[in-house]
Amino acid sequence: MKEEEKVTTQLFNTIIPKHVSDQFLSELRYSHSYDHVGVIFASVTNFWDFYEEKFEGGMGCIRVLNEIVRDLDDLLMSVDNVTKRSDARWAAIQKIKTVGPCYMAASGLDPVTEEQTRQGNHEHIVNLMDFCFKILDTIRQFNSYTFGTNFTMKIGFNYGPVTDGIIGQNKVLYDIWGDTVNLASRMMSTGVVGRIQLPDACVPFLIDHFKLPKRGKVRVKGKGEIVTHFSVERKTPEQIKINIENRAAKKINSTDA
Repeated sequence: MKEEEKVTTQLFNTIIPKHVSDQFLSELRYSHSYDHVGVIFASVTNFWDFYEEKFEGGMGCIRVLNEIVRDLDDLLMSVDNVTKRSDARWAAIQKIKTVGPCYMAASGLDPVTEEQTRQGNHEHIVNLMDFCFKILDTIRQFNSYTFGTNFTMKIGFNYGPVTDGIIGQNKVLYDIWGDTVNLASRMMSTGVVGRIQLPDACVPFLIDHFKLPKRGKVRVKGKGEIVTHFSVERKTPEQIKINIENRAAKKINSTDA
């Protein structure tokens, strides 16, 4: 019986973060609010152009989509089946769900990262942006080894407060909610193929590490016009070092003043 419980727990931890499943399995409920969570929506923009039901009712096309999702899942694969990522940069990133050809993930949904951000360390959002570039690279690689495909993606990015929780007791659903999530989705839907779009409010957390040219004002449902940026590439290590040093110097000068 203990072995069966162990297997069940391990399976649960593959679909729900361990600290969440620990509480849920003991209390049968879970919800928590976070102040600093990165959220991304990455959509295969031309999948429905590729989709065709005439052969096997679309099963072949769904198998192709599943291969793409599995390639993205592999990026977040845990080497210990629980927490340790194959790439340490992705340690704070959780896959939330897929909706059709859209892949949703978030960072900062754990107690360790939550405490780090309270102390002013927002490294996880930088790692989440790196993950976005890895997603774009992964779809390019998929096209290179899969005959006859030319899939494209666009990614929406946002950072801010969210609430996570589990809904139901049978066929439970782990998800996140909040205005941060909604705007990340809008950043994807109003975005440009091959680009990562983010709102102006995210820039201060990322500008030291990435080139973030302004796109301009974009009309967003429920928000009106907001200023957005594209994240186009990582800055060089030398540029990043200079930016961080300059920021630290400004902080010291403002404190002295």
